[in-house]
Amino acid sequence: MVTDSPAPATESAAARWFASFTQRIHRALPDQLQRIVPTTFIGYAFINGSAFLLDMGILAILEQFRVGGLPYGVVFSIGYGVASIYAFILNRWLNFREHGDLGKQSGKYTFVIISNYVIWILGFGSLLGYLHVPVMLARVVAACIEGLYIYLMLRLWVFPRARS
Repeated sequence: MVTDSPAPATESAAARWFASFTQRIHRALPDQLQRIVPTTFIGYAFINGSAFLLDMGILAILEQFRVGGLPYGVVFSIGYGVASIYAFILNRWLNFREHGDLGKQSGKYTFVIISNYVIWILGFGSLLGYLHVPVMLARVVAACIEGLYIYLMLRLWVFPRARS
C-alpha cells in the first residue's frame, strides 16, 4: 500500500484533519488503486482542484470584462498566478505537511510553476487559441496535462521528504 507518513501531533488541527480526510479516502479506494495512488495525490487533487476552480473563476471574470481583446496569455497569467500561490501554501501546509526551508521550497516551486506556465499554459494554451479552441476549453485541456506534471515535481523535487 502506498501511503504517506501521518501528521505529527505538533502540526495544526487543520493539517491533522486534512491528513485524516485524505487517508480515509485512500482507504476507501479499491486495493489495486491503494497500492499505486499515494495519499498526497488525493490531497493534491482536492487542493489543486479548488485552485483550478479559483483560476477558472478569475478567468471567467476577466474574459467577461476584457477590454481591448487581451491575448489568452495575459488572461491565463492572472488567474494562474493567484491560483499557484494559493496551491503552494495549501499543499505545503495541509497536504505535504512540510516544514523545511521555505525559501528553498518556494524557489523550486517557482521554477516548477514557471516551466509549467511556459510549456503548458502559454505554449500549449496559445496553440489551442491559434486553433480557435474557446478560451475556457483551452484552459481545461491544458490543466489536465499540467496537473500530473506539477504533482510529480512537488512530490519528487519540491517536497521530497513527503515520500512513502
